[in-house]
This record gives sequence, structure tokens and C-alpha cells, in this order.
Amino acid sequence: MSRLVGFVGSRSLPASFSPLVSSLVSAFLARGFRVASGGVVGADQYALSALVSQGASASGAVFSAWSVASGFPASVRPTLACFLASGGQVVWGLSSPGAPRQQVVSALLGRNQRLVSACSCLVAFLHGASRGSLFTIRQAVRRGIPVYVLLCGGGASLPADLARHCFVVRKEVV
Repeated sequence: MSRLVGFVGSRSLPASFSPLVSSLVSAFLARGFRVASGGVVGADQYALSALVSQGASASGAVFSAWSVASGFPASVRPTLACFLASGGQVVWGLSSPGAPRQQVVSALLGRNQRLVSACSCLVAFLHGASRGSLFTIRQAVRRGIPVYVLLCGGGASLPADLARHCFVVRKEVV
């Protein structure tokens, strides 16, 4: 069975980082990993796009907070459709589109926990404030899996209690 690497990160990650995400997806695929993401905009979407463009959808998994594809952000749905049509897998969540905010937040955090539980390592791209990504990093650290964090500007930082357990790279400009 192949190992799974989670690609997560800030929704505000600039598109200029997409080639970096794609090259890291390629590197992990070449080493026999499968690639997982949460399927939202930013880093997740860049990883999903990389899988599709590299013809590697069958080596990917999207961990969804949603019970149906219409819950995904509209900008992600076309890529998700290509991903699924090319053999990609979605691990569906329980939240319905239009659910109350508290239920959606709970579903998103649950999705992050499921992703971490399935992964043998995590790659996180932080740009600006990113509470969900920090939550995911914290879950991975607690599980003792390797975490690679790229600080990508926008005032992104990693709390000291997490930084000492992660491989951290500052990548301000791409």
C-alpha cells in the first residue's frame, strides 16, 4: 500500500505558488506517495490541479467536509469534476451545502482530522492567518507524523510550540 501525503494550506495562498505546489506534488508522486488535500481554494486547489494536469488523479484523494460536490467552492468544482472523471477519490463528509455555520466549521475541522489520520506526512503552505491550517498542523504534530511547513508571506507565522516539531522553510517570494 502506498503512503499518503497531505497537502494543506491557506486559502489566501497566491497563485504564484501554484508551480511550487505542483513540483512538490510531482516529487512525492515520484517517491511512491499518494496525494491528499481538502479540496478548497488555495494550496488544496493547486495540489488538486497538479494531480489532474500530471495525469495522476488516480493517485489522489480529496477529503471533503461536504456530502455532495455542490458544497465545494464554485471555483474548485470544475477541477474536482476532472479529478473524479480521471479516477480520483473523494472521502465524503457529512455537511450539506447551506448548513448552519457552526455545523460547517465542525465538518471542516473533522475533515482535517480525517485527512491527518490517513496521512504519513503533511505539507502545509501558510500565507497570512490560517487557523484551519494551524489546527491541521497541530493534529499532525500530536500524531507524530512529519510536517513540512512553508511560510509563504502575508505575515504567516508558526507558533513556537509547533515550529519545534516541524521542518520550516520561509518561501516569501515565488
